Amino acid sequence: MTDLAPASSGPDADTAAVLAPLSLLAVVAIALAFVAPIGGVVVGFIARHEVRRTDERGDGLAFAAILIGATLTLFGLLVPGALALSGLIGTTIRL
Repeated sequence: MTDLAPASSGPDADTAAVLAPLSLLAVVAIALAFVAPIGGVVVGFIARHEVRRTDERGDGLAFAAILIGATLTLFGLLVPGALALSGLIGTTIRL
């Protein structure tokens, strides 16, 4: 009886692609972006530099942490600022 499956049907231990490790700083940055947005931005910049220097994976994750952290920081400053300013001016903002 003959084997009908091709010889190279599965990944071989010798030919399997080796992925670079995921940067721990990038993972910390994305988690921190939701908990402490300013910290997420800072650690995100550090992680991007580290990822580019060491050829690890995680550049996109670090960039996402920067964007999310910056957006949440901006809204965290603008919304209370707008509410406080409306109280000083005497207008009412209805949500």
